[in-house]
Amino acid sequence: MSEQFDQNGFENGSDMWQETPYRSQYYTQEQKDNLTSQVATKAFAMVFIGLIITTIVSYFTLSSIGFLEGLIESGMFSIMLIAEVVVVLVNGWAIKKDNLGLAAVLYGVYSISNGVTLSVVFLAYGLGTVKEAFLMATIIFGVMAAYGYFTKKDLSTIGSVCSMALLGVIIVSLLNFFLLHSDGLDLVMDYVVVLLFVGITAYDMYRMKQMVLIGGESEVNRVALFTGMQLYLDFINIFLRLIRIMGRRK
Repeated sequence: MSEQFDQNGFENGSDMWQETPYRSQYYTQEQKDNLTSQVATKAFAMVFIGLIITTIVSYFTLSSIGFLEGLIESGMFSIMLIAEVVVVLVNGWAIKKDNLGLAAVLYGVYSISNGVTLSVVFLAYGLGTVKEAFLMATIIFGVMAAYGYFTKKDLSTIGSVCSMALLGVIIVSLLNFFLLHSDGLDLVMDYVVVLLFVGITAYDMYRMKQMVLIGGESEVNRVALFTGMQLYLDFINIFLRLIRIMGRRK
């Protein structure tokens, strides 16, 4: 979804701002800093709200094991996993079409659904492992997001390499799941995914700065919604893989 948004939303759509005074070359450094700070604040507020929703839903789901068992036995759990992918894709489409209300609703829906699906992982690995993984994920995510925000380096190459490598990891993981059945390879893939999302987190923050300077003040909410969703996904992916890594050690 993220690459689709880049190609169709901001990169090729930069012409729409040619007739407006809110282009980055007309900004003072203070105006640029204010814009990026405003977007970053809104994006992280989204991540925080999303994680709170997911946590609350997970808590109530785990409090009703019968409900969770019913979802799994009926096949609804598998349908929810597929639906989550669809929601993420439609969310990207809504942001591209500037339907921010729909995008915000879909983000909330995804956060709720994720709370239900993650409860299975929490149940399998135990609260102790989940707490440790969450703490480590928070530290890693926070450090890399800060790096992406404050760095003056061009992180475009890192973003491209990590995205391509992630596609390779998905292919290898599917082969391992259906054919190889190697626990060792599975563990290696967990570490690789963590490393890739470390890079992607930094890149998403860097990309946020580029998008808001192209779009200007009129695009603050749009960029914030897009970045908030991306950062939420980055955190969840780091968190889940750390749970798997730490769970193997116990």
